Amino acid sequence: MRFLISDEAREPRAALAALLRASWPDAEIEEWDPNMQGNPRRAIVGGGYSAVLLSAQAWGEPILGTVAEICRDPNSPPLLLLSDRGGETLAVKAIKAGASDFLLRRGLDAESLAKAVRDGMTERAAIARDASGRERERTMTLKLSALNTSQVDGSGPPEVPGYRALRQIGEGGSAMVYLAERVHDGKSLVLKVLDPALRSDSVFMARFVQEYKLLASLHDEDVAQIYDQGFAGNFPYIAMEYLPGGDLKAKIIEGITPRDALHVLSLIAKALDAIHRHGIIHRDLKPQNIMFRSEERPVIVDFGLARALASNFTLARKGQIIATARYLSPEQCLGQPADARSDIYSLGVIFYEMLTGRRLFDGASDKEILRLHLKSEPPKLAPHLAGYQRVLERLLARDPAYRYQSALELFANIAT
Repeated sequence: MRFLISDEAREPRAALAALLRASWPDAEIEEWDPNMQGNPRRAIVGGGYSAVLLSAQAWGEPILGTVAEICRDPNSPPLLLLSDRGGETLAVKAIKAGASDFLLRRGLDAESLAKAVRDGMTERAAIARDASGRERERTMTLKLSALNTSQVDGSGPPEVPGYRALRQIGEGGSAMVYLAERVHDGKSLVLKVLDPALRSDSVFMARFVQEYKLLASLHDEDVAQIYDQGFAGNFPYIAMEYLPGGDLKAKIIEGITPRDALHVLSLIAKALDAIHRHGIIHRDLKPQNIMFRSEERPVIVDFGLARALASNFTLARKGQIIATARYLSPEQCLGQPADARSDIYSLGVIFYEMLTGRRLFDGASDKEILRLHLKSEPPKLAPHLAGYQRVLERLLARDPAYRYQSALELFANIAT
């Protein structure tokens, strides 16, 4: 095995070399300093490398042009781009240019790097075997580790007419989520594809159809846009807006300052107000269902459990909790009717997580967590967070009458 590592700084080159040697102890590893040696393009093409790691603090358009030039040669080695920062927008550009993967250096381990290298080698070998010399449309299966995204399984995504699946970016109990391109204009979007085995399940299908109807009726900047719904064979799908900023869960894991937590809370309250003004409650609000556009504006997604405020329609099976227990309001725990104030309570649970980085309630089972929602008082915050205690207690009041009565009231309270 022979590798090339390019980075302007010696320390990152050495760190990546150590990760490679953990998997390939006998590998020949060359380091390249662009400041001293210039653009590595000529060294890469025809250099006989098993893989090339292009590493930098951040990437710009020039390097992506270089990547595209190198990867047009079917005999070029797999190129892995690494950086200290970046999101799916940059990752998609890198992979479209021909890079095998885009990885964040922070938190990268030997196993993840080795898998990315092996997958890249497999992919480039397949391209080289293409007798036409034309790079085939390919499913991008490599991990964007910074965003905690999932990998496409061995069967690959379903064929959805009019769309080209790029990679899997999520997975739920009833659906797989893919980053995709719309064929006619190259627009990046998300395909939410339902498990075909669930097509005969009336409850799940009702949720799927209802989500489309609710989203299609909403035209608001605070709600994810929906473009299309249909069936690809036995696979029901929804095509919806691509949100490159990741979800709130990832931001909580990274850490949010109290001031930023309050700012995000106000923006989510504004988004909730937009939904509630349309007569809709979400009923499954959680960090994974709050995503961000590239300009860091939160958008509420996943309306599979939402319903109109005036509707008596329910999608819950008898004796079964479909929503996420950790974020349920007490009235939802009791199976009572939920209104906009239920979403306010769920937002309180999220606010606690943003402030502390911890879960509000930990239990060994959903049943234990439900009991805690029904019996426990809002916890006391640490002294340096005491200024947020009153807001938290109103959000998490067990009796809906003592909560903020609307998302607009919450937004106005924070703003003043």
